Amino acid sequence: MQEPARIASRDAETALADHSSPLQRFVRFKVGIMPMPLYLVAVACLVSFVVRGKVPTDLCIMAVVLSACSYTLAEIGQRLPIFRALGGAVILNTFLPSALVFYGLMPTDLTKSIGLFFKQSNFLYLFVAAVVVGSIFSMERKTLLANIVKIVIPLVISSVAATAVGLAVGVSLGLSVKYTLFYILAPIMAGGVGEGAVPLAIGYAGILHGTQAEVVGQILPIVALSNVCAIVIAGLLHTLGQRRAHLSGNGLLLRDDKSDALSDSTAGNDDTSLLADIRSPAVAGLTLLTLYAVSVAVEHLVDLPAPLIMLMLAVVMKMARMVPPAMEQGTRWVYRFFALAGTYPLMFCVGVVLTPWKPMVAAFTPSICITIVCTVFTLAATGFYVAKWCRMYPIETAIITVCHAGSGGTGDVAILGAGKRLGLMATAQVSTKIGGFVTVTLALLTVSHFH
Repeated sequence: MQEPARIASRDAETALADHSSPLQRFVRFKVGIMPMPLYLVAVACLVSFVVRGKVPTDLCIMAVVLSACSYTLAEIGQRLPIFRALGGAVILNTFLPSALVFYGLMPTDLTKSIGLFFKQSNFLYLFVAAVVVGSIFSMERKTLLANIVKIVIPLVISSVAATAVGLAVGVSLGLSVKYTLFYILAPIMAGGVGEGAVPLAIGYAGILHGTQAEVVGQILPIVALSNVCAIVIAGLLHTLGQRRAHLSGNGLLLRDDKSDALSDSTAGNDDTSLLADIRSPAVAGLTLLTLYAVSVAVEHLVDLPAPLIMLMLAVVMKMARMVPPAMEQGTRWVYRFFALAGTYPLMFCVGVVLTPWKPMVAAFTPSICITIVCTVFTLAATGFYVAKWCRMYPIETAIITVCHAGSGGTGDVAILGAGKRLGLMATAQVSTKIGGFVTVTLALLTVSHFH
């Protein structure tokens, strides 16, 4: 019953647009989520700051600056015919700023201000907290538990298959077994940079009596390239899901789940019930921040990363029925706000601050690239085909398993953003964090044993 209503609504909007004046159409045109007049004002402010040689780093100004930059790239990425099917909006926002910084094409003052803002504000953790906890609190208890438990099977099978395929491809291309296994495959599935590549490099350096900087320099490009492959595959999977609807759950992982999906496609829908009580999103926002604060406080006691602790606390609260319905609605509103408004600005920040262009380009040797592509593709393909045996949707399962090859929290945001599945952030964190922890542990134990 809803589909005819949407079609009628779209037809009405088209008819209205046809009879609108050029000025009215100009005003209604949007760049990202910004109406054209607002976008032009934001761009004018950005230009004035750059010309003046001083870009303020406070939250209000940086919100305008990052929106103007990131929504521009997103609009370009979404309009290029082939590129948009590959997750072009996310790819442009992640890697083009990195290239502009490296080649000196981005104004120095703008680069410094974005870097300072990103490091001081911890914008990444605010976004991850909103999306992870929001998706957990908004999900049915049975669905949440089933997602976490059932994703383990495809994750384990796809990881084993990817290791076997990656090792076979690497060795056949002339790479040694040791290098392929420990310096390509382990970094790919280590769970990112901070919680994966860095501990792996520290462990390798300690066991092999090398320098941490040298090992990190070898590992980081591998993580970056695998993240690019994962983003492209997620974009292709989303396109496949649009063309073959029976393969996609539109944000739902389990075939038996009838709850509402928190996909990107729903993030922009009007839902007046979410704003019925303004206290709900306010309390929900404070709850998210408090959970993150608790996770940071506990982090030093249990030697686990704060995002993983926050994930566990949120799951425990949900399972123990400690989340009232009003808070569930509030967290859903908070989730949708950050998913809609914050994804591309965050990716732009990551491109400027955290994406190393030179080492990534230096790693573009045919043998390494082919090994990485085959490994990441195997992760996705195995998850896709195992899904039907676990009564899961192939598109969602493949996107979750390919998150195992992402660069941590930022990678999950980019991959799920390209696949339009940000509502699966909680399950993706299980794939990235827990899968990465197991990978790093096994790699270090193996290196230590053979050394």
